[in-house]
Amino acid sequence: MPTMVPLARAFRQRGHEAVIATGPAMAHLEHTVVMPDIPAPSDLGPPPPWIPERDGVLKVPLWSDALVVASAANILDFARTWRPDVIVRETSEYGGQIAAEVLGIPHALIDIAPFAPLEIPLLDELVDKVRARFQVGATEPVLTAGLTPASWHPAQHHFRVPIEQGDEEGPEIVASFGTYAQWLMPESTLPHVLVEALGEVSARAVVAIGHGEWTGPRPPNVRLAPEIPQQRLLGTAKVFVTHAGYSGVREALTAGVPMVAMPLFADQPRNADRIQDLGVGVRVDVKGLTATVLVERIQHVLNTRKYHDAAENLAAQIIDLEVFTNIPDHLVSAV
Repeated sequence: MPTMVPLARAFRQRGHEAVIATGPAMAHLEHTVVMPDIPAPSDLGPPPPWIPERDGVLKVPLWSDALVVASAANILDFARTWRPDVIVRETSEYGGQIAAEVLGIPHALIDIAPFAPLEIPLLDELVDKVRARFQVGATEPVLTAGLTPASWHPAQHHFRVPIEQGDEEGPEIVASFGTYAQWLMPESTLPHVLVEALGEVSARAVVAIGHGEWTGPRPPNVRLAPEIPQQRLLGTAKVFVTHAGYSGVREALTAGVPMVAMPLFADQPRNADRIQDLGVGVRVDVKGLTATVLVERIQHVLNTRKYHDAAENLAAQIIDLEVFTNIPDHLVSAV
């Protein structure tokens, strides 16, 4: 949503035809082509019996032969009539690359999760196994577009995704566990621990708690909301408490906001480690986490100048990058 949808719009604004191949759950988006064999998370059955404060980081499979095959087959079926000149895929969508290899056309990569491939053991062998089913060989992307500076992760080209400007009277602390957290951890009290901790910090805070009944604490300095305009709020925030999903991390880096990273699954632990390595925040392990420990970590980042300086330095690197809506021009040149 923060990158592929506006990127498709940028292609169309430059006079190109562009559609988004996606699953039925995203069919409401403009200019979509629905791949009927791609399930939504809710179609995958109930979440595992996982409580992060008890079990720690959840190991989730980031690869499925069946999904990659279905994706490639769906795109190829559509391509018989639409005949694309190039396929642009995001990091975890391998079917698009394989479809491009079958069609003999270029493919490009928008790197929305640069550390995610490292979570898949024997990834090259897995992709080659699917390629063999389609009787094609591997090709390299003609363009790899990173959305953070090279200091975060290298790529052929680096671009910035702008964020909305914040309100002057916005919260000092923004907190969110991301899109899938409520579905994955319905029995967890981790959001309660977070809100309790924020209640002990002398700062205005807002927390995205998802939809559903809230039975946790309600401190007067903490606003609870089902959803929040995260990009806009980060524009004036002083600390971001996050599960360290890449999109949120990228938005915080762009806004120059240091982070308290509480990774839950997938590439989030690697993102949290990178946050700590670059000095733009700290990693906090969720297993056994208490409000007392979390209060200390939040206050430490909030009141320590070096984290703010490092975050502002990275934001300065990002502002010097080319805006990502220029990717169509680079791709046309590359192909």
